[in-house]
Amino acid sequence: MSITASTLYRDSYNFMRNQLGSVFSLAVLAALITVILSWILSPSADQLDAIGQLMNNMAGMSVADMMGFIEQQVTPEQQSAIFRYSIAALFSTLAGNVILVGGVLTLIQLVSQGVRASVTQVVTASLPVLPRLIILLFVFSIMFRLGLALLFVPAFLIAIAWSMSPIIACKEQVGMFKAMRLSTRLAFTHVRLVAPGVLLWILAQVVLMLFIGVLSALNPMISAVIFGALSNVITAFILIYLFRLYMKLQA
Repeated sequence: MSITASTLYRDSYNFMRNQLGSVFSLAVLAALITVILSWILSPSADQLDAIGQLMNNMAGMSVADMMGFIEQQVTPEQQSAIFRYSIAALFSTLAGNVILVGGVLTLIQLVSQGVRASVTQVVTASLPVLPRLIILLFVFSIMFRLGLALLFVPAFLIAIAWSMSPIIACKEQVGMFKAMRLSTRLAFTHVRLVAPGVLLWILAQVVLMLFIGVLSALNPMISAVIFGALSNVITAFILIYLFRLYMKLQA
């Protein structure tokens, strides 16, 4: 029987509905980790305000113009603050994503085996795969951001190519490069099934960004946790979709 995107969406929705409590708890946990680490590692409030003004000044610039502006108009202290802010954002987001991806993939496997586990047990069971995921998601994040800095198309192709690499790394216990290679081959062989899921993830994130202003009345940290949790729920759904697809392809 052929695999269709509609069947995969329906299966993913049913799993999400049945495990909504666990998935949402993992999403909130990952968001909390991201926000707390970002708060700890980020520069001071004054430096963040200065960075915000610089970002407004660089709005609409090309990458080359942006680099020239930083070299000519930004002081060494401001450059250091920008670098620290970028590292804090990257590291905190990576930490949250690793917990989310590792937790969701472990939850799927435990449920498939008929095991009922709490969120604490799921996170504990995911610990062996987290080191592998850290490196893999770090490389993915860097390449995806570089793709966005150039054009949307390279980022979209990168997302498609490596979309199943975390699943393969966790399920098959293989290294990062092998997982990426296998994911690329599978993804482009079945691009009609992978691309809709990846596109849905990107569009859902964009739509969510458009509504971030609704949370502006709340405390910044609380709004960041809410926004991060909602974003993580979307990511979790796509992970379930891709995991279901991978298992059907291996059947």
